[in-house]
Amino acid sequence: MSQRDTLVHLFAGGCGGTVGAILTCPLEVVKTRLQSSSVTLYISEVQLSTVNGASVNRVARVSPGPLHCLKLILEKEGPRSLFRGLGPNLVGVAPSRAIYFAAYSSSKEKLNGIFEPDSTQVHMVSAGLGGKDHVQFFVFI
Repeated sequence: MSQRDTLVHLFAGGCGGTVGAILTCPLEVVKTRLQSSSVTLYISEVQLSTVNGASVNRVARVSPGPLHCLKLILEKEGPRSLFRGLGPNLVGVAPSRAIYFAAYSSSKEKLNGIFEPDSTQVHMVSAGLGGKDHVQFFVFI
């Protein structure tokens, strides 16, 4: 693999990771808010009876769903709040995906000479080696 190809794969992996992080950031914000939220809606069930009058049978605890949470975030904080934490996320994701993508492509090219070209074995071993190289790079930083 030429140096130009490696740079193209690094750039493509970084761009792909960046786009993925941007597109999923609102979902991550909603997920985090739901996990850390202490908001609970209590719904009681009232039954009317002719002998005893009205009585409350049970209280059900219902947490707001993702769409309700998204609506509250947009109403109270605005659309920009859906991208909170994007900067630090990009600092980790962009180089991570770039290194993984370049390592995968390089491994795949070398393994095509050992195994049957573009076989399942080539793809599986290349993915494993790409992940291993990715981990080794970030452990040494």
